[in-house]
Amino acid sequence: MSKSIRISVNPDVLKWAREEAGYLTSSIAQKLKVEEATYLQWEQTGKNIPFSFIKKIASTLKRQIAVFFLPNVPSKNKKPRDFRNLNLVSAQLSPSTHLAIRRARKFQEVLLGLNGAEYYQKKYSWLAEYYRYFGNGTLTEEEVPYWIRQKLQYSIDSQMHDKNIEEFYKKLRDAFEVELGINVFQFRMPDAEIQGFCYSDNVPYCIVVNSKYSTSSKIFTLFHELGHILKKQSSICLPDKVTEDEPDELEFNSFAGKTLLPQTVVVPLHTKDEIYTYARKCKVSSEVYLRRQKSLGLVTTDEFFSLLEEIRISVKPSSKGGMATPVQKSINSRGWTLFNSVIAAMHGNRMSYHQASDILDVKVNHLLFM
Repeated sequence: MSKSIRISVNPDVLKWAREEAGYLTSSIAQKLKVEEATYLQWEQTGKNIPFSFIKKIASTLKRQIAVFFLPNVPSKNKKPRDFRNLNLVSAQLSPSTHLAIRRARKFQEVLLGLNGAEYYQKKYSWLAEYYRYFGNGTLTEEEVPYWIRQKLQYSIDSQMHDKNIEEFYKKLRDAFEVELGINVFQFRMPDAEIQGFCYSDNVPYCIVVNSKYSTSSKIFTLFHELGHILKKQSSICLPDKVTEDEPDELEFNSFAGKTLLPQTVVVPLHTKDEIYTYARKCKVSSEVYLRRQKSLGLVTTDEFFSLLEEIRISVKPSSKGGMATPVQKSINSRGWTLFNSVIAAMHGNRMSYHQASDILDVKVNHLLFM
């Protein structure tokens, strides 16, 4: 350490960057393999820091080194409102979730810069129509899910005839982006902490789903978060952990269930295997189907809890998919709309190859042939 070049940085910016990344001083010190007292000294004075550690800090916090030399502290990233049941999970968000929130905001800014506010005003004309029809009333009226299905231009018949749930999810994600103008991103976050979040305060609106969850869960999360957007709420959610003490979140879960499973396709089923087979045809999880049956009074309370326990015991972790190329990983994470917008801007000389590489997390040499 003594032979390394030592420099000074703005200590307030150093603290800001750590907090924005979701690290405690103890955890960042552990990452850097230094004593916490040493790191605290750097954050308090900003002086006499080995440059090698500045590089490590920048890498850990996912920041450019130049950030630490800014004269003024940047503004804090506005996070969505936390709708999770904090009796079951910690209020502290992990660094990976903080990073997902930052990336979502960055991607929003990129899309707005490429397309302009007027483009999104036209794109969201369906929302103005929605508020004229329904105001800010309850989402669980049967007319609302039916109306949303029409706007998605994705019928329940198409859903039932899709080859598998993965195909349904891909088509549904495209429909959210093309028909509703809501970008869908996927990031890896702790599964016990979060299933998804959304931003509805700035255009373009976006939904982020946790890529660690099953496809059926991601589909349910899409509609749960859409409910928050319809209510003009930016939110952090964990729909699987919603309890009877959370009426707002129950409303969004009910909206998701009704939109995915209109009453016309729900039939009374009374065994785990029957539910699994038909739920698979509907491209939803057995639990979602069972809960929809309960909401329609097709199973008794005792039967519901008995079947729910059987279903949860029998659920197996989803198998991992094959290896994806860097380009496919970028598309999976960012969605086709963002990916294609950046590529078009790059070819139109509105964005450099290096800027496109940074946004898409794809090496320049991969972009040269696109």
